[in-house]
Amino acid sequence: MQTAYTDRVPSSPDPRPGSAQAVYAELRRRFAAGEYAPGQRLTEAVLAAELSVSRTPVRQALGRLLTDGLVVPAARGVAVAALTGAEAGHLFVLRGRLEALAAELAATRQKEGRLAPAEIDALDEAVDRVEAAVRAHDARASAQANLALHRAIGAAAGNPFLEDALHRVWDRIAVTTVANLDDPHWADAITEQHRAIIAGIRAGDPQAAGEAALAHIQAAGRAYRPLDH
Repeated sequence: MQTAYTDRVPSSPDPRPGSAQAVYAELRRRFAAGEYAPGQRLTEAVLAAELSVSRTPVRQALGRLLTDGLVVPAARGVAVAALTGAEAGHLFVLRGRLEALAAELAATRQKEGRLAPAEIDALDEAVDRVEAAVRAHDARASAQANLALHRAIGAAAGNPFLEDALHRVWDRIAVTTVANLDDPHWADAITEQHRAIIAGIRAGDPQAAGEAALAHIQAAGRAYRPLDH
């Protein structure tokens, strides 16, 4: 018998350990980190045991993940959603526009003197971490470092609604993709693209930052490779 995940977690944050919000946040973190493979089964019982919580908050959190499109119904639980090539293409188009806007807004804030020098330096350091992980051919570390960099750019944009939209797109892509580490030129390419974005932000040049971000995501879309291929 298939479990119906119809419960919804309240929209207001609940910081209590073991709450539905806390479980949802942890599962979203796992999806963003690429810890689940497409098609992988997730059950209330196993997740509850892993997280040391009752099944009720797990059921509520899975209901939210269904709404987010990160999981699909499966026998006695849910399964991690897998993107088709067409779906991935649509997501990369959306991601390109959102990331370009984030870079433009971050550059605008820099131009207006609303970004601290330490924030820009932190972006450069994040680029260094991505480069090191990619050159080490560590796919998981590369994905996590890359996500951290893009999240930092999103935060620098200063628009929480844009940041939320980006998080949703990142989560959908992270669960089914991996950097194309088989390409010996990828480390140089991704580093050059990232540095171009940060250079535009540091210079307070919204157009340059946005164009660099869009070009980077378009390149990432071309290098897209599902985890199960």
